[in-house]
Amino acid sequence: MSAPRQPQPRAGSGASRLPPAPAMALPRGFSLLLLLLPALGGPGAAITIPPEYGQHEFLQPPELTEQPPEQLVVFPSDDVVLKCAATGNPPVQYRWTREDDSFVPEEHPGVSLAPGSGTLLINASLAGRLQGRYRCAASNALGTALSTESSVIAENTPQWPKEKVLPVEVEEGDPVVLPCDPPKSAVPPKIYWLNSRIVHIAQDARVSMGQDGFLYFANALVRDSHPDYICHAHYLGPRTIIQKEPLDLRVSPSNKVQSRRPRLVVPRDPQPSHVALRGGTLVLECIAEGLPTPSVRWQRLNGPLPLGRVSLENFNKTLRLRDVEEADDGEYECVAENSQGQARRSHLVTVEAAPYWVRRPQSGVFGPGETARLDCAVQGKPRPVLSWRINGVPIDEVPGSARRAVREGALVLSRLEPNDTMVAQCEAHNSHGRLLANAFVYVVELPVKILTADETLYTVVENQTVFLHCQTFGAPAPTVEWLTPGLEPALQDDRAFVFTNGTLRLGPVLRGDAGTFTCRAHNAHSNDSVSGHLDVRAATRIEVPPQNVTAKKGQTVTFRCGAAFDPGLSPRGLEWYRDGQRLQDTADSDKYVLSGDTLTVTTVDYVDQGTFRCRAWTLLDAAEAEAQLRVVGRPGPVRDLQVLEVDERRVRLSWTPGDDNNSPVEKFVVEEEEELFSAGRFVERVTVPGGQPWAPLTLSPYGRYRFRVLAANAYGRGEPSAPSAPITTPPAAPERNPGGVKGEGNETSNMIITWQPLAPGDWNAAEVRYRVQWRPLEPERGRWHEETAGPPVVVSGTPTFSPYEIRVQALNEAGKGPEPPVTIGYSGEDLPLVYPENVGVEILNSTSVRVRWSLTGPPRDLRGHLRGFRVLYWHEGWVGERARRQAPPAPPGAATPPPRVLAVPGEARGVVLGGLRPWSRYRLRVLVFNGRGDGPPSDEIRFDTPEGVPGPPEELHVERMNETTLALEWKRPRHPNGVLTGFLLQYRPENRSEEEPPDELSFPAGTLNTTLGRLQPHSRYRLTLRALSRVGPGAPVLRLGSLRPEPVLPVLGSVVVGEVGEDFTVLHWTLAHPQADIEFKVQYMSKTTEGSWHDSGSVNSSLGLFRLRDLSPGTSYRVQFVGRNHSGHHIPFWESEVQTNGTLLPRPVSGFTTEGWFIGFVSAVVLLLLLLLILCFIKRSKGGKYSVKDKEDTQADSEARPMKDETFGEYSDGEEKASRSSGRSLGAAGAALGSDDSLAGYGGSADVQFNEDGSFIGQYSGTRGSGPASPGAAAPLD
Repeated sequence: MSAPRQPQPRAGSGASRLPPAPAMALPRGFSLLLLLLPALGGPGAAITIPPEYGQHEFLQPPELTEQPPEQLVVFPSDDVVLKCAATGNPPVQYRWTREDDSFVPEEHPGVSLAPGSGTLLINASLAGRLQGRYRCAASNALGTALSTESSVIAENTPQWPKEKVLPVEVEEGDPVVLPCDPPKSAVPPKIYWLNSRIVHIAQDARVSMGQDGFLYFANALVRDSHPDYICHAHYLGPRTIIQKEPLDLRVSPSNKVQSRRPRLVVPRDPQPSHVALRGGTLVLECIAEGLPTPSVRWQRLNGPLPLGRVSLENFNKTLRLRDVEEADDGEYECVAENSQGQARRSHLVTVEAAPYWVRRPQSGVFGPGETARLDCAVQGKPRPVLSWRINGVPIDEVPGSARRAVREGALVLSRLEPNDTMVAQCEAHNSHGRLLANAFVYVVELPVKILTADETLYTVVENQTVFLHCQTFGAPAPTVEWLTPGLEPALQDDRAFVFTNGTLRLGPVLRGDAGTFTCRAHNAHSNDSVSGHLDVRAATRIEVPPQNVTAKKGQTVTFRCGAAFDPGLSPRGLEWYRDGQRLQDTADSDKYVLSGDTLTVTTVDYVDQGTFRCRAWTLLDAAEAEAQLRVVGRPGPVRDLQVLEVDERRVRLSWTPGDDNNSPVEKFVVEEEEELFSAGRFVERVTVPGGQPWAPLTLSPYGRYRFRVLAANAYGRGEPSAPSAPITTPPAAPERNPGGVKGEGNETSNMIITWQPLAPGDWNAAEVRYRVQWRPLEPERGRWHEETAGPPVVVSGTPTFSPYEIRVQALNEAGKGPEPPVTIGYSGEDLPLVYPENVGVEILNSTSVRVRWSLTGPPRDLRGHLRGFRVLYWHEGWVGERARRQAPPAPPGAATPPPRVLAVPGEARGVVLGGLRPWSRYRLRVLVFNGRGDGPPSDEIRFDTPEGVPGPPEELHVERMNETTLALEWKRPRHPNGVLTGFLLQYRPENRSEEEPPDELSFPAGTLNTTLGRLQPHSRYRLTLRALSRVGPGAPVLRLGSLRPEPVLPVLGSVVVGEVGEDFTVLHWTLAHPQADIEFKVQYMSKTTEGSWHDSGSVNSSLGLFRLRDLSPGTSYRVQFVGRNHSGHHIPFWESEVQTNGTLLPRPVSGFTTEGWFIGFVSAVVLLLLLLLILCFIKRSKGGKYSVKDKEDTQADSEARPMKDETFGEYSDGEEKASRSSGRSLGAAGAALGSDDSLAGYGGSADVQFNEDGSFIGQYSGTRGSGPASPGAAAPLD
């Protein structure tokens, strides 16, 4: 069968090709191949008649299905059977030739043809007489096919000729060859050596059989002596085994056995040559004798032995090369060697080849006028001789034809006619074999038929190339023409192209190309046409391609791929691929999450990086886009850490960098572990640049060190390497002395010498000691005193605050440290004897003064280091008190309030004292202090601060009276800071520009309320109120006043308890309707006591919940919400009861039955009735008499009952009433808020905490019970 016909472009078209239509098998197993027409006048090849063409009764040239073998060997009992069978229509006829002459079976008794075939049968009795070369020919009206030539060889049953066998006698150590020489046969027999017990002769490197069947002994042993060495020959053809006469081998012992070098006995030719056939098997053999037994090896002198195809057999004595190739020729050498020497033999191998096909002629079906070309290309060595036959007749003997020619081995038939149908034979032969191939040329005439279905729909997307098929068949080959939807020739469009198989290629396709295309086909006999509909859709596009991502290890990455599809195309979808592998959601892993047009890669690792590609697909097209994921992170650990000792205390570390994980290594960090003093703790020792994988280190003496290295990049430090092998350094004298040497006394007559001990790494030995020296510095340097000890060293009996020279030196077993420096220390201090003089005060402003002083006493009277000065000052009241009354004298024994203290460190001679109260009286003293304590204070200085601006008014309440009037009420400033002269009120509508001046009203100092009328209705006003003094206006208080009737209490829908615990409960509420966010308070009170309401906190109405804390377990409480009304008064607007670990108890509707007086009245009536019943009962039982004791007990019980409700009370009834009534009116609220604000507050006795200007803060202890002054309170509460 030939290859299918390939479509070729018509004249004037390009050179594009399309794959052919599928082929069909013709009836009766006959395959017709349709020729592919080339350019004008060129030869053709065959194609297959398609099955769609319909049922046609075709004739069939003969085609052989069975052929006789190239060689047939028969024996007397075998008949000769030469098979020959063929197909054809009309039925074929068979004939045979023998030795190129006609052989008629009917003329030879015992010879016949098998019924229904051309198989030749020859009786076994005639085989010897009729052996020779046979060939079968199968013919019908369309031609003749020839079989290969078969050689028949007749042989008799092989028999070993009678012969006289003499014993083989040798001496021990001699070589031996036992011959076999079986009878010759066309099929060589298989040889076996056995003994008389039919046991194989054992073979090894010393004893083995050659390819010639002989048995070779490299050296004979006495144990080789046997009388029954028998050679057996197995002939497969006659199924016969014959044996040679037994050979008697006699080996006599010898005392003259000598070793000898190898000698090759096979091959016998000193320069053997071999011809190997391509594709066959080459066998080379070398058999050697010698003592000791030689070993054999092989080599190829002109190259290596072919791998995979060479095997060594028979104890390396045989080289077998399979599937011989032409490149295998050359020289092969065997080497036999033992302890005595070597023997070599070269085999010259030449590779030749029997004829083999390069291109085999193929049968084909052709139409009239076409050209047929039968290619026949054969190779071989020697070069084969090629010849052609037509219908079994040599082409030279066929009458000549101008339309027939042989070109480069190919038979070319031009302008075929119906009577050119034939069977041609291509035959090739050389000295190694013969090849024969039959190929027919069948010329037929067939009408045109378009095999492509009519009304076929072709759906493509724009910018694609579409192929509209028009598969035709006919003989001669039909001509095809395509018409556009406008019935114009399609080839007028430069985008159109028609192949020889009729297919129209159009591309790139536009949306306007849609419509019906028509294909017309015709030849000399008929014509046909079909139509095809082209539907053009929008192309799939990636509108939002995924972007390249660089992510840190452990992050989650999301790729997005936005695609646009033609809405009429379905199914369609979006797929994701990673490095070519499709990604899908799996139930057992959430590594990749596909959702819509996104791909999420969770917890990325370095193995996740690569190319991620999204593919949007439909049945017609697909669009793709890809992005790179690059995972970065900390570098991997370094490898191959090595430590090279340079000398006792210097080493060089080197390593191999690890993976940088896509971020360059910026540095390497070398860490060190000292195992003797800090085992298990690695500390950073040195850092080197990222391009330097080595580091020199200097080590301390007496250490055992291990090292490890970490790489660092922009994402941090990686894991450390494995620790290095330990390095040990010997002890040495200390290289440094301890630091922080100090000499200070904790008593007036001693000095304590302290220092910072050396770290163990600086000891340079197993232990370290310290040599401490000291001597007085004044009045003259004395001798050094010395002590070897650890810190501290206490020097006793020293004068107060005397200087000393101190030295501390480190010692160890290897020596002393460097010469230590001298440090000046002092013995213990005592309280100073001097005090500041010339103390003066300069007024800077109403809140600050500058204090100055001098220190004139001798330095020795300091009796210590000057640490600084303390300024002590007292606030004694405000200046206005003098004008009205004098402050009452302190009662006898009253505690003096502690002063406020400002510490001034160092040798300063002045300080600014800030944070004072304006218009106040102060007194002041200054003292000096050292490390021991404070000296005596200076003389007392008194001064007054000038008047200042007042503070803001204490309160400002605004209440809406009507649509145009606001009522204002305020309080005096808590800190007037002088004489109040009045109040200034500024107000403006909230919507007025800030650039416009506000309206102003002034009030005398005694006015604390006013009414603003004739304001803009339903407006909001911004109100500013300042107090005035002789110095100027003070700080303002700001308020917003609204003339709109806005609600000031929230309107709640429902209130429920969400969660209840032992000491808390959670209240939830909803708003009745959308409203402004309003703040209100939550209060609670225990039901079991008569206590007051407690504030739990404030909350905004929009939050919807509040957690009520600090409750008692198992207790019932009343809870209420309290807000402010329009007047600013606190009023409750919701109340209920709750119980810890319980639920909300709804409060009954208010009425007189729930009032306290009604409940008390009912309780008294019930109690009175109960007492009357008891008295009646007692009177009846005792005749109206009862004891005084019973009466007293009864009274005691009645008096004890009310105590139950007062057991847990904490407040009196008067306190509760006061609490409930507080805040009900503006005036009452103002009185309550101002109750703790009076001029007596300026006496300074209530607060001793202050901070003037951020300098050092000291304190003095007083006798007040309020505790020490806190430095956190920075200034007086002005």
